[in-house]
Amino acid sequence: MRNPFSFSELAVNEAFCDRNTEQKQLTSHALNRANVVLHSPRRYGKTSLAKRVQADVAKKGFITLYMDFFGIDSVGDIVEQIVSCFYKYCHAHKKTKWFLVGLRPIMKVDPQDGGISFSIEPSEKRRGVDLLREVLEEFGKVSSTHKEGFHVVFDEFQELTEIPEAKQIEGVMRSSIQTHSNVSYFFVGSRRRILLAIFNERKRPFFQSAINYALGPLPEEEAVGFIIDRFKSGGKKCPSEIARDIYRSVSGYPFYIQRIPYSIYEISTGSVIRAEDYARGFSKAMDEQKAYFESLLVPLSIQQKRLFTAISTEPTANPFSVNYMFNHNLGSYGGIQGAFKKLLNLDYIEKRDDGRYYVVDPVFAIWHSQWS
Repeated sequence: MRNPFSFSELAVNEAFCDRNTEQKQLTSHALNRANVVLHSPRRYGKTSLAKRVQADVAKKGFITLYMDFFGIDSVGDIVEQIVSCFYKYCHAHKKTKWFLVGLRPIMKVDPQDGGISFSIEPSEKRRGVDLLREVLEEFGKVSSTHKEGFHVVFDEFQELTEIPEAKQIEGVMRSSIQTHSNVSYFFVGSRRRILLAIFNERKRPFFQSAINYALGPLPEEEAVGFIIDRFKSGGKKCPSEIARDIYRSVSGYPFYIQRIPYSIYEISTGSVIRAEDYARGFSKAMDEQKAYFESLLVPLSIQQKRLFTAISTEPTANPFSVNYMFNHNLGSYGGIQGAFKKLLNLDYIEKRDDGRYYVVDPVFAIWHSQWS
């Protein structure tokens, strides 16, 4: 029987734990043409949720466009993302009259699977920020002609801050987007500190131009019920106390609510999940995440790694206290300040309601505390 748990990006029709309230609220914002900053830690299901919202509004006649800014490194990349996505829609729906002026689409057909990819070339001499401005202005004109509305997702939107012209890009995008009254934009991201700064720092162009929407951990009762029900659909019984142990060990982290049970299901041999299945499955899942966790540590400096190790083993309200720095061999106050800021910006650590700083990914913290 197929494993009932999935930890890749979930298709719109796959089992999705809870999020009904969030989906309804976000769909309502989209239908109202509101702009939203959707933020959470990595692997919290933001992309899957945003695409479900797009499926909902598409039923109301909205045109939906999804763009992923991960890995962009130039203004040209942003322009190509926007235009290629738009042209792909136009081609699929024979909306040739909507092709944007000043740009020439280049369509390529994959000889193996017959799929179509798009890229663009400017038909005139405009480049960079000027071309981005023109594309957004043209898109604004086009969007006003479709009365049902548009919904646009910019995933990993904070990545544009890595581009040298970031300030200009923010200004151009904000000045154009504020005139698009028939479009709802979702700005999605997992480097929360950087993403939220774009929309909440007073001197930034996007200041207070969108609704801040935080995606939190899954609620315990719903997640426990989900785990039990998924095991049942796969022909196995999971006792509620084990389902609750799974939930609490990962602090309601959505990715692990699917990932840990997946491994447990794989290694279990009986029809009832046992405590030893849970222990072995959890360990197996951590082992299989090793390469990912190691990749997160590679770019860190020695001091950043030391601070990360300290917080993973001992969450603290004051990482700059003399005792804490001494106990964890963190070095000088001045040196640790930079490491602390870097870990915050990377979204590796966060401050929680009890006032202490924790590693954001609970399984990463467990794995690292065992192997550091």
